[in-house]
Amino acid sequence: MRTTSDGAGRVASWLGGSPAGPPWVTLGPLLSQNPPVQSVGQVSADGQFRWDGQQWVPLPAGHREPTSWTRPMQLAAAALFAFEAVTSVAIALLYINHDSMMRALQAQGTQIPQGTSVDTVVNLAIAFSVAVVVFFAVLELVAAAGSYLGWRWMFWVALVLFGLGGLNVFGNLPALLKPATSPVPVLGLLVGELTAVASLAMFVWMLVGVIKFGPWAMRKPGA
Repeated sequence: MRTTSDGAGRVASWLGGSPAGPPWVTLGPLLSQNPPVQSVGQVSADGQFRWDGQQWVPLPAGHREPTSWTRPMQLAAAALFAFEAVTSVAIALLYINHDSMMRALQAQGTQIPQGTSVDTVVNLAIAFSVAVVVFFAVLELVAAAGSYLGWRWMFWVALVLFGLGGLNVFGNLPALLKPATSPVPVLGLLVGELTAVASLAMFVWMLVGVIKFGPWAMRKPGA
């Protein structure tokens, strides 16, 4: 028994341990010094690097991470822009014509300048109305594509367009109160009012998102 005890003491001493306990107890501090295991895609604490499984890779300047708001916001913006573009052009083509514009101008009490025929004024009014509708429809289709693809700069364009569209919540009220003054019937005016309310809601949501996180509600890495 003494020989066994002396042998255990010599082995423990050789391993840097103590005969009073198992030699592997002294390996604990060494193991605790190993770096923690990084998960693939993990962002460093300073938000400047991402772990690719083998090394820390620098993130591009201005890189941002999506949040739970990001994709729903982009899809909602794209859908609303596409809906507004299609419905506005459809309503203009269906209802803005010579007779409807004539009735609207008469209800508004529009004065025809001397030397100008009524048909000229009506045609100019139709051309201007359709041109404005088509212009904004093209912008909305481009904004729909940019929103769906998540272009960061398109966020600011979308925010402005939704802000302008939201103003129509109040701008459409005179026509709704006096439908005769508009070449578009009440149903078309109601569709325009509903899209204006939706635009205002999107404007508020996007404004909160950019204040809380950033464009398209995307936050800085590590934030």
